[in-house]
Amino acid sequence: MEFSTVLKNLRESRNITQEQLAKHLQVSRSTVAGYETGRRQPDIGRLCKLSSLFDVSLDYLLTGTSAASPQELEPVISEKGLDRKVMRAYKTLSTASRQDVLEYIQLLQLKEKQQK
Repeated sequence: MEFSTVLKNLRESRNITQEQLAKHLQVSRSTVAGYETGRRQPDIGRLCKLSSLFDVSLDYLLTGTSAASPQELEPVISEKGLDRKVMRAYKTLSTASRQDVLEYIQLLQLKEKQQK
């Protein structure tokens, strides 16, 4: 898979607009559109920002695949990446659902405390 397709798929799967991505990369929306059509290529600094933002390797970002063995392809999420995903999902919830999340977290904390 080409970089342009990988980028577009990653952006859309995370519900990020071209405008939002452009602001993150400090480029114009048309530059992001150029990345997604293959007419433009980002510099290494922006590739690194994209890799970090989407929590994928540069390998994956550039080719859609990883050079790792199949066993290593299981998603490994860093603590920071997991925090970002949790907060992104949390922010989409209603107030009532956010309260449910808080109560569930408190239940998990109690369970872990009892296991110690």
